[in-house]
Amino acid sequence: MSLAPDQLHPRIAGYSVIDCEIKNRDILYLLVREDCTQRSSWHDSMQAPGEGRLAKRLLGLGVKSPDEPKMSVTHLTGLGRSMCGVAFAPEEKVVVLDSSARGWSPAAGSSGFEGPIPPAREGGIHRGGLTRLKSFGGHLLACNSARQVFVRTAPGAWSLVGDAMPEPAEHTISFADFDGFGPDELYAVGDPGDVWHLSGGTWKRLKFPSDWGLSAVCCAGDGNVYVAAGKHLFRRQGSQWAMLASQAQTALPIKDLVWHENTLWATGNHGVWVLKNDCLVDADVPADIRSCVGNLAVRDGAMLLAGDGGAAMHRDGQWTLLFHDHAVRQWLASHRDEVWAPPK
Repeated sequence: MSLAPDQLHPRIAGYSVIDCEIKNRDILYLLVREDCTQRSSWHDSMQAPGEGRLAKRLLGLGVKSPDEPKMSVTHLTGLGRSMCGVAFAPEEKVVVLDSSARGWSPAAGSSGFEGPIPPAREGGIHRGGLTRLKSFGGHLLACNSARQVFVRTAPGAWSLVGDAMPEPAEHTISFADFDGFGPDELYAVGDPGDVWHLSGGTWKRLKFPSDWGLSAVCCAGDGNVYVAAGKHLFRRQGSQWAMLASQAQTALPIKDLVWHENTLWATGNHGVWVLKNDCLVDADVPADIRSCVGNLAVRDGAMLLAGDGGAAMHRDGQWTLLFHDHAVRQWLASHRDEVWAPPK
C-alpha cells in the first residue's frame, strides 16, 4: 500500500520527514520540512537559511482502505524547529508546535496559528526551548530544555504540570524527553543523567547510575521504565536501575523509545532496534523498511516509523511501506514543474 506517487510526490518533493504521529490506526501524520539542498538553485557553497525560513508541511494520511489511501496537506511557514502531536481534549485536533512554543492547529475561519506560551522574560512561565510533544489522558503535553512540562488546556493556552522545578545548569538540556503511565505519573529525562518523576503533583529527582546525557524515555507496557543514554539502555524495576546489553551500532543517541506489540522499540538516525532477551539488537524488519528510521509513534495498535529515508507503518503484525525518499528524489529530478504549490 505505498501511497500513490501522483498524490504524494508533488506534495512532499523537496521535503524531509522531521516528526510523525498517529491519531488512530487509520489516520497518520507526517511533519516534513523543506530541504534547501534539494532546491534547483542550491550549491554547496551556499549558506543554509535559518530554521524559521524553511517551510513545513503536515501530511495527513488516511490508510483505512489499503486500495485507496487518502492524503491531505497543510503548508506552514514561519515556524522554527517543529514537532507534532494529537490532542484529544478539550477537542480532538492535530497540533504542530515549534521550539519557541508557537503552535498551529486546524481552525475554521482562521490561519490556525496559536500564540506562544508567554516567556519568563515577559512575566510568563516559559523559560526554555520545547523539545517533545506527547498526549496522555487525552491532553497534549510538552516538555522543554529548562526542566518544565506543560499541558495544553485550550488552543494557545498551556499550564505547568506539577510543582516548579529548579532550572538546569547552563548549557544543559533537560528535559529532552518525557513519558508516563498516565497524566499523573510522568518521567522526564535530560542530561547529565537527569531523571525526574512526577507523582501526586510533585516532581522528585531520581538517582541515576550514570551522568551520560539521556535522550529518550519509555513507560512501557511491561510496567518498567526504560531510558536511553547514547546507544545504551537502562531499565528501572521498582527503585533499581540496570544497564542492559546493547548491540546497536550508532554514534548518535537513540531518539525515540516506544512500546508496541509487547516489545520495546528504539530508533535514531542510524537504525531501528528492539529489546530481545535483555539486549538491544537490530530489529528484524524487511529490507525496504530499514531506511525509514529516525522517529517512532504508536497508538491504537499501530506504529509509524519515519525519517529522512521515508516512512512505514506496522499494524496487525505486518509492515507497510508508505514511501521511500529516494523514489521521491528521482521523481523531483524530472518533474519540478509539477511540484505542488500552496494556494495563495
